[in-house]
Amino acid sequence: MKGSLELRYRQTKNLPPVCPFPAHVSALRLFDISELDILEDYTVDLHQFMPVGGVYHCDLLKLPPQAKQVKGWTIVEILDTGLETYPYTATCEESEDNSAVTVGITIHLTDSVIYFEEPLIARWDNQDKYWRTDDIGEVVYSMKEKEVSFRMNGFFTVTLLQDAHLNMPYQAWELQPVGPDRAIFTILTTFAEVQIHIKESQCMIYSVATVEDSDLLMGLREKWMTPMALLMLLKRAGMNIFPAEYSSKYVSVNKKTLLAEIMVYQQMSLVATSFAFGWSKWNLKSGENNLVFKACEHLTEEEQIQEDAWALYMFNGQRAQKLAIDEDSDAFSKNIAEGSEFHSTLYHLLKDAGSTAAMDRVRQSNYLFIDAVYQMLLATRVLTYS
Repeated sequence: MKGSLELRYRQTKNLPPVCPFPAHVSALRLFDISELDILEDYTVDLHQFMPVGGVYHCDLLKLPPQAKQVKGWTIVEILDTGLETYPYTATCEESEDNSAVTVGITIHLTDSVIYFEEPLIARWDNQDKYWRTDDIGEVVYSMKEKEVSFRMNGFFTVTLLQDAHLNMPYQAWELQPVGPDRAIFTILTTFAEVQIHIKESQCMIYSVATVEDSDLLMGLREKWMTPMALLMLLKRAGMNIFPAEYSSKYVSVNKKTLLAEIMVYQQMSLVATSFAFGWSKWNLKSGENNLVFKACEHLTEEEQIQEDAWALYMFNGQRAQKLAIDEDSDAFSKNIAEGSEFHSTLYHLLKDAGSTAAMDRVRQSNYLFIDAVYQMLLATRVLTYS
């Protein structure tokens, strides 16, 4: 383009942490989607999109005065305001339209973030205080080269955005103990498989892998942190598996009774050191008041759980039961498994079914581990968003 400017910008600045899904029951509330404002087409909805990779400040600056050498002294004019911004207005010689995109930008993406699709580019409106997508065009995204090029009609503060619910709903999930007060929490999404290691009060990114790349976010692994810190780290890295209170507006959810869901997470956490839990297809067919999942006792550290070891369980907030059906059954049924009984809680149901060794480990489980597992289950809400 005639008279255009080219700028290659590499440096980035981290964003403030994005507010995650509340980790404690007392902070939960139902969200009325009518509270969301109706936005203009070019205005970014930060409930739907999240910044990934930081904020980029692009400015055209006046050249500072040249230093002079006088009798061995170096004299230079220093302004109190520092570097001055040079006013720039986009113009097009062949058109009276001043919205012509004439400033070329190329941003090299860092290895510490993941973009699963072409990012949405937005500029900051300093007057009205929101992100907007107009006056940006000619976007070229290269996933292989890890860079994105585009043009604007001026110099703005820009950011790259990604759909916050890109990895929702989940395809499957599993919580597997790998020793006393240790567990691996796995969530399979459309784009990636995320494994989180939980040990006592801390969590660590165990792996983030796709079909094409098994080395994603290598620099963020092997670092122990609190569940909340890990939550914010993954969101900033573009791997958001944590629904917010308004997420049901943007994701097709498997609606469940909130109180019953919370109770299941609490009781799963109590026995997570000895029992594995996982996704069941029948949770979609059981109705809003019933939560269905698979579970089994698992005391070995690295051994893969066999499919025939799983059993299906259902809880509705008042009654827990082992189901007679399995994952391969032809239809859903609420019939209780032969030889089992109804219980008021999942904990007591598994207590009666579990071995002495399993329940001894449960009784010795650290309360910090129980809380960490509970926070991860509640933050991901796998029974609703799978």
